Amino acid sequence: MKIKIFIFIILNSILLSSCIGVKKLKYLQPSENLQLNQYGLIPVAYEKYRIKKDDILTMTLITSDENAAKFLTNENTTYFKGGTNPNDGRLRTGGLIVDPNGYITIYGLGEFYVYGLTLSEVTDLVQAKLNQVLYNEGKAEVRMNIGSIKYYMVGEVSNPGEKIEQSNRIDLLQAIAKSGDLTRFADRRHIRIIREYPEGKKNITLDITRDDILNSPYFYLQSGDQVIIDPLKEKISGLGGGTTLGDATQFLSLGMQAIATYVFFKSL
Repeated sequence: MKIKIFIFIILNSILLSSCIGVKKLKYLQPSENLQLNQYGLIPVAYEKYRIKKDDILTMTLITSDENAAKFLTNENTTYFKGGTNPNDGRLRTGGLIVDPNGYITIYGLGEFYVYGLTLSEVTDLVQAKLNQVLYNEGKAEVRMNIGSIKYYMVGEVSNPGEKIEQSNRIDLLQAIAKSGDLTRFADRRHIRIIREYPEGKKNITLDITRDDILNSPYFYLQSGDQVIIDPLKEKISGLGGGTTLGDATQFLSLGMQAIATYVFFKSL
């Protein structure tokens, strides 16, 4: 009788330890800490972006002066929104790469040190130089932006690797979706983001099982972010709660080893 009870306890412990609860897998579960605005909506929070080396910036020029865009070369210029009229005055460059020293070069305007600056600060620098070239402030308006976001997904994700988003905004859930979703072993409560700043790197931890993550300024990725998805302890211990034949064999083997150990010491 005692051995039956012991066997039951051993097998039950193995099964319980192999289970991954729904709360560990479900995204955006209700949280009391979720903050809403006066309209009952979730306010969007962004961390102000600061330019990094190897970033690709885009420059949009809006002007009615035909001479205002002459400093742009044909090689690095495309018509804005697919326009075909060279006199419409709405042009933008194909991409301004921030070099290893932190500079961008704009033909006709020169070099600009942009590393660590915000987009608005870079816009002000280029606008001031453009006004000098045109000899008349207000002839053209410059708008600087991020051309694309390059980030990295590693760990318990279906499709890890370098990712490039051809826009200037992507949130963490969108990045996960574009990577084929997380595996069943992913620790959704401790997703780490390594973010680079001019002063150094920061390790950020987010919990995507709670809906109050939507209030976090780190919910939106920035170019250069490294998203690390660590495994749950169930995978590390080998008791992953799986449904595969290999998992079932492993559970049975552990149970048989425990029973054999008990019988051996019982017979002494």
